[in-house]
Amino acid sequence: MNTKSASVVKYKWNIAGIMAFLLITLFSCNSSFTPVLNSAQGVKFKVSALSNALATAKSQNKPLFVFLHATWCPTCKQMENEVLNKKEVGDKFNQSFVNVAIDYDSAEGKNLDKLYKIHATPTLLFFDAKGNIIKRIDGGVSGADLLGVAATL
Repeated sequence: MNTKSASVVKYKWNIAGIMAFLLITLFSCNSSFTPVLNSAQGVKFKVSALSNALATAKSQNKPLFVFLHATWCPTCKQMENEVLNKKEVGDKFNQSFVNVAIDYDSAEGKNLDKLYKIHATPTLLFFDAKGNIIKRIDGGVSGADLLGVAATL
């Protein structure tokens, strides 16, 4: 094989490799992912506008926990499957907080981005019963870390 035909074969293999990678990536991304926001024993989330959630927190005199997530976010999925569905996390948060989940790609999520300059998903926001932000976590955390934060609020 001469140098020119070897280059053509190498080029075709590179294109084939790139196409295979793109196809695998495309089909491995599940666009119909549904967040696991209410497991049997974990945190029970309401899907609500921030203003409604703040009003509920005020009426119940509880802090508000906002889980700002995205369906395309692997760290969000990991938190949903490994942290937020745990019994000990659910027990603490369901008793002590009003819990709301907001999709980053929704109109409400974009509004939160404007208000709080979201840098990562997930973003965990904690508000007191009066609506003042008291804690913010950019990115995922472990169950132990999340329980540690909850104990200080």
